[in-house]
Amino acid sequence: MAKELRIKAGRYTLRPLSAEHGDQVVALLDDIEVSRWLTVVPHPYTRADFDGFLSHLAKASPIGGLAITDGAEVLGVIGIDPTLGYWLGRRYQGRGVMRQAAKALVDHVFCTTDLDQISSGHFSGNHGSRAVLTGLGFQDTGVIEDTFCQSRNCPEKLMKLRLTRDEWEAAQ
Repeated sequence: MAKELRIKAGRYTLRPLSAEHGDQVVALLDDIEVSRWLTVVPHPYTRADFDGFLSHLAKASPIGGLAITDGAEVLGVIGIDPTLGYWLGRRYQGRGVMRQAAKALVDHVFCTTDLDQISSGHFSGNHGSRAVLTGLGFQDTGVIEDTFCQSRNCPEKLMKLRLTRDEWEAAQ
């Protein structure tokens, strides 16, 4: 049996999402103040939605959906498949959790793969997400993509950012 991927992120651990995380993820993500900033997450968010996401992850990159955990507690989810995406439960926001998790995942990817760049994005007005990305060195690409926010059932502007391997290496 292969060893389960675990990435240390300060006091937190990133590990593959599994069925055991379902109730915690549903409880955290079934909050419009969290799902409103995400493109493909519906509101309300149900166990069936989580199970569908797990099925998607079974065919995706091993780092496509990782639980951000503190012991057995799930705080949020992060992944790169093919872009960096993430969310945290509302009660964990503003504590530097995502900064640590995103840095650990970006470092892991650039240290263990030949990927030349990582892309991400944030909705207009999502200052917390922007701060995480720019704090890691992500740069605006100048691209603003028209997308759709499922939880609010409305069009949204997605500001695109990118971090190249060269930029990441220069900052190390």
